[in-house]
Amino acid sequence: MDIFCLLWPENNQDNLANFNAMTFYKPILLAGIALFFLTSTSAYSFETSNRLSIAINKAVSKQCVNQGKTGISVVALPSGKEVYQRNGSLALLPASVQKLITTASALHYLGPNYRFKTEILHTGLRKGGVIDGDLIIRGGGDPDLTPEKVWLIAEQIKRMGVDKVTGALVVDGTYFDSRTTAPSWKKNHTQRAYDARLGALSVSFNTVAIYVYPGVENGVPAIVGLFPDSPYFKLVNKAKTALSGKVGVAARRSVKKRKTVVTVTGVMRPGSKGKIIYLNINDPLRYAAVTFKEYLRRSGVVIKGGTKIAATDKNATPIYTHKSDPLAVIVRKLNKFSNNFVAEQIAKTIAAEKMGAPGSHEKALGLLRRFLTDSGIDVSEIILADASGLSRRNRISAKAITSLLTAMNGRFDIGPDFLAALGIMGVDGSVKKRMRLSPARSRARAKTGSLSGLSALAGYVAGEKGSLFAFAIFLNNNKCDYKGADKIEDEIVTSIYRYGEKE
Repeated sequence: MDIFCLLWPENNQDNLANFNAMTFYKPILLAGIALFFLTSTSAYSFETSNRLSIAINKAVSKQCVNQGKTGISVVALPSGKEVYQRNGSLALLPASVQKLITTASALHYLGPNYRFKTEILHTGLRKGGVIDGDLIIRGGGDPDLTPEKVWLIAEQIKRMGVDKVTGALVVDGTYFDSRTTAPSWKKNHTQRAYDARLGALSVSFNTVAIYVYPGVENGVPAIVGLFPDSPYFKLVNKAKTALSGKVGVAARRSVKKRKTVVTVTGVMRPGSKGKIIYLNINDPLRYAAVTFKEYLRRSGVVIKGGTKIAATDKNATPIYTHKSDPLAVIVRKLNKFSNNFVAEQIAKTIAAEKMGAPGSHEKALGLLRRFLTDSGIDVSEIILADASGLSRRNRISAKAITSLLTAMNGRFDIGPDFLAALGIMGVDGSVKKRMRLSPARSRARAKTGSLSGLSALAGYVAGEKGSLFAFAIFLNNNKCDYKGADKIEDEIVTSIYRYGEKE
């Protein structure tokens, strides 16, 4: 049996898409077994194939490609020997391929089994079900604190016998510094979910989903709703159901008298499909405080006071500690769906854990850079401006990325978790719809990257005869549309699969 069938199991799509920790470890084990063989044997003598060079050169010869701003590196594994390069050492914008550095660093510094902690504590005395003091929620950077998990925490507090709190609900976000964005990000932030703010206690990726559906007949208001449904928001519905007028709906948030107002506008046709609009949150810690208080109320825990954002007494009395899924599971969500918020939260957590709270980008990026150096990667031309790749100040070469991929292939301790975090081409994540007709479908795992005028792809692909390659493709300053750039990258990956091995 070809061992690469274990790495890219086409018939295990459901398991690979499942984020349940139990089902997660089976493919991890299989990947680990395969990785052992990959790092222990070398079945072929690798040389640059003329057919491979011709195929890749043809793929990037399209007029929309900026030849001087295109970087490609392909290496054979486990040796790391170069089999193709084009401007491989040129430092370029990586976009979300940057997340590979964050993922590898997180697994290295924190370990695959690391769990983010959210602590519930109280001040004052507790008599039966009454706390005569404040209830504290101390954030630990959890990037995956969904509304469902907030509800579970509230239910757990109730089950532990807490009925009433005479004081306030206090949110302690001092595990991170006070910055809610990376220092290199633009000051004029968008309201889009990909531009979400950061916080040591963050709910629902610091975003809100606005659901908009047409009314039952012409002339009536559209039907709108929010998730999570939190008192943090005031919803204003100006959207209509109409047979005439330009079709389309939009949502914007604004702040009026400390209240976040979400206004929905536009027109929907009767009987048309609904739409979901995602917006980010302007004040993460306050959003968390108000939302937690509401979920506690629904669970039967009464908070008599208001909400506060403050540092809290380290000697407060513990009630309950919520632990996230293992980091190995969370980095799969990070990479398969390219979540900027998760990447930045993880980076600041690395900083807090390794250098002490508060976690900051300055500390985090220094640690990421140190990890690259310790992995044998030349960082002289590398600029790390954030952890997600959203900043246009990031610079890294395709060769540096394949060097990272080579290093991770040799890490038996964390390499399998790193590999399992990547999307399977044509099967899941952000690459689910790509390479579906390619013979290399399900034989490649990769991370995408895209910004305006920029497309990138990096990862691993198994050759036709079973040998493994690492690749990185940066198409900077290109004039291809997104689909056009994707097609070029897919052609290159397919060419590596077909022609990478010496005949």
